[in-house]
Amino acid sequence: MSTAPKATPSQTNWPSTARSLLEARYKAFERGDVDFILESHHPETISAVDRQSIESWAKDSKWLGLSIEDEKIGDEKTIVTFTVRYSRGSETVNHRENAEFRKHEGRWLYFDSEFPKPETIRRSGDKVGRNDPCSCGSGKKFKKCHGLGED
Repeated sequence: MSTAPKATPSQTNWPSTARSLLEARYKAFERGDVDFILESHHPETISAVDRQSIESWAKDSKWLGLSIEDEKIGDEKTIVTFTVRYSRGSETVNHRENAEFRKHEGRWLYFDSEFPKPETIRRSGDKVGRNDPCSCGSGKKFKKCHGLGED
């Protein structure tokens, strides 16, 4: 888990990178610091944010960790792919995002996110049909040998 500066809206020491802002926002969620979460949101997209939903999510969740997986760093825009683990009630969630951060008046701010699509898993070998000979060499049909119980 990453350590982040304890940035608050009143501090002049604003996080200097998109990654450090993400870490500070995670810590703000842990503390339930909704003011910082909102202040660190870009003015072009803040109107879509519901303060009560953010507050409920922050305060009603137990935050279990932040894992930063990838960064596409630019001068004015950076995309950070991360996973946050949290539990809410009896459910544990792995929340994965591609978060976009943009500079505004010299400060990095959270702009928006999209959720990555899961990768399709492709079989590496040929598909064995039920009536094909079993690949183990027994001479039996696959369905009568290693294909038992696949229905």
